[in-house]
Amino acid sequence: MKNKNYITKYLIIILPLLFINLNAQDQTDPLEKEATTEEATAGAEAKRKIAQELGLDDGASEEEASAEETGSAEAATEEVEVAEEADAVEELAVKEKLGFSFGVAPSIGFVSGETFTNVPTGLTIVITTPYGFKLGPLDFTLSAAFGSYKGLYDGEKAEPKKPGELKEFDPPVFGVGGNLTLASFVFAEGHAGIVGEGTGIRGFAGVSLEYLMKKGLGLPVNILVGGEGFISSDMAGVGNSSYWGGLGVRLDYDF
Repeated sequence: MKNKNYITKYLIIILPLLFINLNAQDQTDPLEKEATTEEATAGAEAKRKIAQELGLDDGASEEEASAEETGSAEAATEEVEVAEEADAVEELAVKEKLGFSFGVAPSIGFVSGETFTNVPTGLTIVITTPYGFKLGPLDFTLSAAFGSYKGLYDGEKAEPKKPGELKEFDPPVFGVGGNLTLASFVFAEGHAGIVGEGTGIRGFAGVSLEYLMKKGLGLPVNILVGGEGFISSDMAGVGNSSYWGGLGVRLDYDF
């Protein structure tokens, strides 16, 4: 009977201690796990910081990415500059390749020789080339001119055998020559060739509005204003030399 009482008392004392120990172990394990996790995280963070300081980890990657972005931007800028230079070269080549101008010059006649009973009126077309050279302060440029004019002439003066007869006369003009320009303002132009029915010359001199039209207004045209004259060794084909002249206004278009 006494042994049973001892066993009972022993179990009453031992069992609570076992439960307390098991409960303590259950409560300690999560803490240890959490501490272990925190230590691992701290260790990883320390390693990452050391690697960054040594330039062996993410910092190096960021620098490489930044370098790659900078290289890409520089490459794109170089491509744009190359494209712009190519466009500029192409535009310059086109300008050098063409460089011609087409001009229309109507003329209002004021004076004429005895061959004419009225002063011829008409127009001359002038094609200016990009070819020429410098003559001191002057620019000489090659050009060609051709045109047509209408007028009347007195048969008695032109052909004494047919007195009093008025005839319609349309003297053609064709010549090659060039023009001299001073400071893109004052110009003188001359063409030698055919005037009427004989050899002759055409002259045109005055002022150029190139600075105003092209540089001031940015237009691809130019206006020239001045006096225009024609002289022929045989105006009507009967051996009569004559002339006429008047006011000339020309509009030039560059192409």
